Amino acid sequence: MGRIQRRQPGDGGAFTLIELLVVIAIIAILASLLLPGLSAAQEKARKIQCVNNQRQLALTLQLYAGDNTDQFPANGYASPLSGIKFWVLGDGHWNPPSFTNLDLLIDPRYALFAGYMKTPAIYKCPSDRSTVVLEGGRFPKVRSYALNSYIDWEWPLLNNNNPDYQSFVKQSDISAASPSQIFTFLDVAPRFICHAGFVVTEENSLYYHMPSAQHQNAGVITFADGHVEGHRWVETETILEAKSSEWLSNHFFFRPGNRDLKWLQDHATVRK
Repeated sequence: MGRIQRRQPGDGGAFTLIELLVVIAIIAILASLLLPGLSAAQEKARKIQCVNNQRQLALTLQLYAGDNTDQFPANGYASPLSGIKFWVLGDGHWNPPSFTNLDLLIDPRYALFAGYMKTPAIYKCPSDRSTVVLEGGRFPKVRSYALNSYIDWEWPLLNNNNPDYQSFVKQSDISAASPSQIFTFLDVAPRFICHAGFVVTEENSLYYHMPSAQHQNAGVITFADGHVEGHRWVETETILEAKSSEWLSNHFFFRPGNRDLKWLQDHATVRK
């Protein structure tokens, strides 16, 4: 019969220093392989939620028009003290408290969507973690989405829309312009979000607002026929501007030949 091996004193199965270092190295390698995949999966989930948010906004837009003789809700920007209502109220960067005011989204004194949409979280992309500094600290912004400025811009009367291009006041106006190609809502680059309307000019290669690139260099866009899709931006300058957290001094960005700007121009409106 074979002899039973006995453990020697001090041979209690403990790891040596070298073995521990090898285990730590293996764990580090596995983490480096798994964490990017986990991060991508988390971002995919956030993008799905962003798509679902915009589907709710698209449905609300259709319901509103159906209840108001086919007319789209008013769009633009104004102070909460003005008495003006838009689909939701949004003001400029000169009024930082408007970025954190939930009443501008769900109070019928300000928002035409208030009677339809009671959940303020629908207006916020889960990938948007931007904040604004107010008295008392730093607070999260409450809205990430804006509505194409060519859809019933009402105030102020002086605006950046090109008069040579079609403005859509009613759903019937957009029907002749291929609704599956004209965007309505989209998520805006966090430092650019301000007006309720998303402005993209049709001349001079000028960005006024910048689309979000938070979803792995892509944004989420809703179209007038109600479908929602992700759109990946292709220009490095678009992505860098969209992801920048620097203070925004103005909206004016001249981008001759920028393919992302051209895409936005082609899908914002049509020439009259």
